Amino acid sequence: MKEAKNSLKRYERKWVFSNKNVNVDHNQILILLNKSSFFFTKQFPDRFVNSMYFDDQHYTSMHQNIDGINFKKKYRLRWYGSSSQIKDPVFEIKEKSGFEVKKSSFNVNELNNLDLLNHKDIEKIESFINKNFNFKNKIFPILTTHYLRNYFISENNLIRATIDTDLKSLFLYQMRNAGIIKNFNDIILELKNDLNLDEYVRSNLSNISVRLSKNSKFINSAISSANTLS
Repeated sequence: MKEAKNSLKRYERKWVFSNKNVNVDHNQILILLNKSSFFFTKQFPDRFVNSMYFDDQHYTSMHQNIDGINFKKKYRLRWYGSSSQIKDPVFEIKEKSGFEVKKSSFNVNELNNLDLLNHKDIEKIESFINKNFNFKNKIFPILTTHYLRNYFISENNLIRATIDTDLKSLFLYQMRNAGIIKNFNDIILELKNDLNLDEYVRSNLSNISVRLSKNSKFINSAISSANTLS
């Protein structure tokens, strides 16, 4: 195991469009990005993003998000492509204070080719993560998220944007409901920029005429899964 890249700091802003209360579709968001002051265009091919989220027995990370605490920390295993077959995984420790995000990433090739739906493989993941990272409290996998991500870059190559669709979640705790996939209809738009560019970004957000809202795939999935169990 080794650190995949140096820890990075950046600002992240998210908007969530729900089919239940906002009449906005994917094409409208594409037009919004293209006609914004940033003149976004396609950066990379689309790909499926998969994340396994971890928490301790007190659900500290989940409560930090639900309770609106300014400082939040998340632990997740991320890979791309197949949702069930873990390929080239990276373990990420993500800290967030307001819009400012710090993320440290570590290659964990020891977990390559494990099967998300295999209980013994999930136990291997839990054991490896706790053995190789110095956490105050033991953490365990509680759920996964899966979605299709579109990538965009501003005309000056300084600002990145992503659109996430086809969001699904799988609840993992004690493998209960492991076969139940929860589907979401939300479309999530996110802007990402270096810390020194934040004034520039804020001054050019006016024509992205939607209300900025807090959004977390982790928390939304966790709440939905908990409701399913109740």
